[in-house]
Amino acid sequence: MSFLKLFDTFFKKPDEVNPHLEIRRESFFLDDEKHKHFLTHGYCTIENVVKPEEIQSFLDTFNEISLLEGFELDKNLLNSGRLFNPEIRKKTQNVINLNAKDILPRMFDMAKVDPHTGGAYQVKPCSNQSDLAIHQDSTVIDEEKDYCLFVWIPFCDVTLENGPIWVLPGSHLWGNIQRSLGVPWNFKKHLEILEKYMYPVLVKAGDVMVFDPAMIHSSAPNLSDKIRHAITITVLRKNYQLVYYFKNKEIEPNKIEKYEVDENFYYGYDFISKPDETKWKKTIVNYLPFDLSPRELKKLIVKHKP
Repeated sequence: MSFLKLFDTFFKKPDEVNPHLEIRRESFFLDDEKHKHFLTHGYCTIENVVKPEEIQSFLDTFNEISLLEGFELDKNLLNSGRLFNPEIRKKTQNVINLNAKDILPRMFDMAKVDPHTGGAYQVKPCSNQSDLAIHQDSTVIDEEKDYCLFVWIPFCDVTLENGPIWVLPGSHLWGNIQRSLGVPWNFKKHLEILEKYMYPVLVKAGDVMVFDPAMIHSSAPNLSDKIRHAITITVLRKNYQLVYYFKNKEIEPNKIEKYEVDENFYYGYDFISKPDETKWKKTIVNYLPFDLSPRELKKLIVKHKP
């Protein structure tokens, strides 16, 4: 008997129900097999989705925003969503929304999905410093009630040399749902353990990678001689409510601030300071720190490994 079967026999309750798995059972995908892979792994790849002229449209807008104040591409990976110039964020949202209305229906049930949800450029210069450390993306909606997807579109073939995304499959089901730059990420002290269970995902130009923002992932450095361009599109259910979590040190340690926001929040917020509660509805909820020992973390990885 394998270790995994032994683990299931002695540690996993037969009637155990994971609420994070159940929330994701309702599929946004047109292809049931893609949804099944996403459900267990936290990501899937879909071939031949994006047309060359759509990639060129994204690239043309990138060339526009690269000339605006506040844009600076150095040796590190650039996420346009974190640039402070509202014009850069607005131009990015506009080109994403323009193309998303054609791209998303090729993959998703548009009776469920909102076609105008935005995203960001992910630009990786040729540098050994262009990697992105192991992390989980910020929470976009209340993941106790629903889930969302990120569609990652590279402008070129993604190889081991130019910096693929590395994934830890199954980690989207762990339940760490209060994520943002304003909340400590307690897995940071376990990077060596996490890295051992991760692998790269390679796709071709025109293909996409769809993944859960709760899935632990990273990005290797671009060691090629060309910039590796990509863009992300956020996929949300119709009538969605965006949220943002902030760990305010001035309130009780076991509490956290939860803000209901809209797209305008992402045009002007710096993602570090306390959000303006005169603009955004704030509630105080219980804080779920997700602080695990190395032993507990390894059990969690094995338990949810596909």
